[in-house]
Amino acid sequence: MVGERAASARRGVTALLVGVAVAVPAGCGMLEEQRFERSAASMEQVARTVREDDDPTRRPREIGSLAFEDVYRDGDRVYFMLGEVIEGVDPYGYAYSPNERPVDHDDSDSVDSAFEHIRGPWYHWSDTY
Repeated sequence: MVGERAASARRGVTALLVGVAVAVPAGCGMLEEQRFERSAASMEQVARTVREDDDPTRRPREIGSLAFEDVYRDGDRVYFMLGEVIEGVDPYGYAYSPNERPVDHDDSDSVDSAFEHIRGPWYHWSDTY
């Protein structure tokens, strides 16, 4: 009887831990999306004013509810880098592209860029080297 209770309790704890392991990443993603929605208007203001030749030390790091490692313009697109998968490699974040849908891969270089449309001119962005 005690052995059955212990086994039942272990199954319950295991089910709880699996539920937490699934819910926490989903909740973190939702939190980031909510922070993006609250920050999008401020990010757009920055995107409209940042220039390619801006001093990197003067670029805003915190915009709305989000903190960025870098914000920079490349042509008509502005990148809001949240981080890198490994330091110095594979950056990711948001891209503001008001004039055209970004292309996922450019055969002219060694970078695979991926863009997932969020809404309007906004995209999730990541580069893989």
